[in-house]
Amino acid sequence: MFPHKVGSAWEVHTPAKLNLYLDVLGSRADGFHELETLLVPVRICDQLRWEDSPNPTATPFLRVRDLLEIGSTSTTPLSTGADNLVCRATERLAQAAGMEPRGTFELTKRIPVQAGLGGGSSNAAAALLLANAAWGIGYSRRRLAELAAEVGSDVPFFLNSGAAVCRGRGEIVEAVSALPRMHFVVVKPPTSLSTAEVFAQWEQQRDAATDETVERRSAAGGLGTLVELLRSGALAQAGRWMVNRLESAAAAISPWIDRLRHELAGQSFCGQSMTGSGSACFGLARSATQARRVARLLSGKDLGNVFATSSC
Repeated sequence: MFPHKVGSAWEVHTPAKLNLYLDVLGSRADGFHELETLLVPVRICDQLRWEDSPNPTATPFLRVRDLLEIGSTSTTPLSTGADNLVCRATERLAQAAGMEPRGTFELTKRIPVQAGLGGGSSNAAAALLLANAAWGIGYSRRRLAELAAEVGSDVPFFLNSGAAVCRGRGEIVEAVSALPRMHFVVVKPPTSLSTAEVFAQWEQQRDAATDETVERRSAAGGLGTLVELLRSGALAQAGRWMVNRLESAAAAISPWIDRLRHELAGQSFCGQSMTGSGSACFGLARSATQARRVARLLSGKDLGNVFATSSC
């Protein structure tokens, strides 16, 4: 993400992400979970714009324009208050810089919320970059990453460009180079999922499982194998190594996960998975042509929002 000036305003486009691999290694003492995941930014983007305001009390600090509301039933209302990650990020930046926030942010939403696509985290990273430039603070990306980790687990990932392996609770970011352009079909069903609820269900399933050790052993080396296959362009083989350990937990909460699994399984994708904690699922296409064709087909099946997209 790179903010740019438009007249007296500043703008930045904020991408969504897909988890091509997500393993939950266990619970942490701080209440989070230890993760290992491969994240890829994709060209489903929101836009964040900042304009100075001579009278900050005359307009809200954050305005949201949700383009998915038009003809769609698959959106969840987005708060514009202090709990919004854009507000949290800019407040934290202003606090660190010893200044008062100023101006108005306008967020144009195209990324569905509570979908596992990282829209809120991407928006927060964009807000840090945008305010850092617009307010003339001049912090380095490393300093912004420290603040980003305080705002949310996935926020540091979006400060960088391209794919990355993220560990810890998501805040430890290791860039992954030389991946090819990949094409996807992403489906966000009419229902959303709470991250906290999905992780709680994962905890219940883990406690009840008897074969977790066998499953964990079978996944050993899976992330490294996936990355190398992607780098070599062997997408059909790579698709077999795509996994999301939260998928069964999400499927226990929402019947949409199994329905999307079924729909995507019939489309000859290289691989398919759920992203994040859901509810969106995706297929790794063999080409842009296949992605567009399948997206048109699935758009007629009343599955929610369907996107043909590619990695950034």
